[in-house]
Amino acid sequence: MYTQKLTLTLPDELVKEIEHYKEAADEPSRSQAIIDLLKHALTLPPYFKGYDWKKAEANADKAIAEGRVKSFKSVKELLADLKK
Repeated sequence: MYTQKLTLTLPDELVKEIEHYKEAADEPSRSQAIIDLLKHALTLPPYFKGYDWKKAEANADKAIAEGRVKSFKSVKELLADLKK
């Protein structure tokens, strides 16, 4: 197996996210956390690679704040609503 050394310049915000992942995943080093994240990113289906998750989360938060949500007492009730 060959290895190559790469030098990356990353914005502080991204470095903070990597550090957060490192701690949450109990990774031994920042380098290992970056390797794991890269491996994961390379295996994502194309649809997910271009999906704007931050925008989707913001839209969901807005819908919740505006009360555009539904609650169900059971899965059966949820499925009935989906069939409408």
